[in-house]
Order: sequence, then structure tokens, then C-alpha cells
Amino acid sequence: MSLTLSGGGAMAWRGLERVVPPALGLATLLLAWAALTEVGIIAPYLLPKPSAVLAEMLTNNEPLLRHGRLTATEALLGFAIGNAVGVVVAVLMGWFPAFKRCVLPLALVTRGMPMVAITPILVLMLDRGLVPIVTVVSIAVYFPTLITMVRGLESADVEYHELLHSLSASRFQRLLIVELPAALPYLFTALKIGASIAFIVAITGEWVGASAGLGYLIVISGEYFKLAMMWSAIIVASGLTLATLGCVMLAERLLARWTARGEGMA
Repeated sequence: MSLTLSGGGAMAWRGLERVVPPALGLATLLLAWAALTEVGIIAPYLLPKPSAVLAEMLTNNEPLLRHGRLTATEALLGFAIGNAVGVVVAVLMGWFPAFKRCVLPLALVTRGMPMVAITPILVLMLDRGLVPIVTVVSIAVYFPTLITMVRGLESADVEYHELLHSLSASRFQRLLIVELPAALPYLFTALKIGASIAFIVAITGEWVGASAGLGYLIVISGEYFKLAMMWSAIIVASGLTLATLGCVMLAERLLARWTARGEGMA
């Protein structure tokens, strides 16, 4: 006898299928971590116990909150600026082929530069603080958005362009009605990539070009062998990355009608 679920039950089951496997994987990882540190296979000066990390997060959370706010500000500002620049430049490339031929090689060269090498140069130019880290994050984020948006804008159906052109639609109207809906799935792919890149680059930049932030806290905690604090900062950074990625995925779900429309045009 087959078991069929109603609409609400099927939706709940699909939700459980998405949540339960990663939850089990996380629980298994934590249990293995606790077991290995408890029996002494891994020394506590190499990896603290999960209980020690949790206690550090609960009792000494002021540095985590203070440095975490700064890292989140740097990463999210760079994320927003880099993606905005990538979208605007991609649109201009689609409108002006000569502009594309000039800018695309420069974008490729910029992508090839290691961010760790750029950060000290920006610190010398802009001084320590928020600006150089946001600049590095913006540079790292804009390239995936630029490339995927160019491809997304080019994927729009030519017949839709011809139809709107016959109706005397302006170039900007065709962008809004045809090209942007077609490019939205590509854009969200880039945003999900950028959500991870932003925090990785921000933390890496703080190692060499900042006196605050989670990256700085990780380095200082490691130097003074405060491993519980170091791992607490790592966990907070991971949580911030996942939260940003979750917001992007939620926005993608809310705009599913438009992304589906874009996929239909591709």
C-alpha cells in the first residue's frame, strides 16, 4: 500500500529532507570532535573541546560581537559595492561593444591578482581601517558578478528583443523587460559565490591590513594560544557567511517567478 501525502505534508517532508541530512552531518562532526579531544587523541593545545569553545562564546562574547560587527560591515559593504559595480559594468558592456573590449581584459588581469598581495598595497595607500578591506572585498566580489551577468544578459531571447523593438521600446525598457529577468538566475549564482568570497577575503585582509575584526582576533588569539577564542571567532565567521548566503537564497526564492521567467527565455 503506497502512502501519499497531502500538499502540506509533502512540503513538510521536503523541508525535513533538506534539514535533517546536514543536521546529522553537523551532529556527527561535533560528536567526533568531542570524542577525539576527550580521550586525548587530539591534544587540547591543538584543538580545544567543543564545551570549552561554547563556554568561551557564552562568557566572553564581547570581543566576538565587537570584532564580528566590524567584519560583517566590511564584508557586506564590499559585497554590495562589488556586485553593484559588476552589474552596472555588465550592462554597459552589453550596450557598448567597444567598452567591453576595453574593460574585459582589465577585469581578467584584476582577477589574476592575489588579494593577499593587494591588501598591504591598499593599506599603504589608504591607511589601516575599513576602507582598504572594503576595497579588497569589492574587487574580489565584482568579477564573478561581471562575468555571469554578461552571460545572463546575452542569454535573453532575440525574438523578445525584436518584438519590443517593433513596439518602439527604448533600450532601457528592453533591459528591464527582457534582459534583467533572463539574467536573474545568473546573478543569483554570482551572489551566492560572492557571499562566501566576501567574508573569506575580509578575514584574510584583516590578517595583514587591520587592527580589528575577526581575522585580527583569530591571529591574535592564535599567537597567545587562546584556542577557544580562536575557534569561537572561526565559528562566528562561518555563521555570518551562512547567514548572508541564506539571505541571498531567500531573496532568490522570493523572486522565483522572475528567475523562472528568465530561465524560460534562456
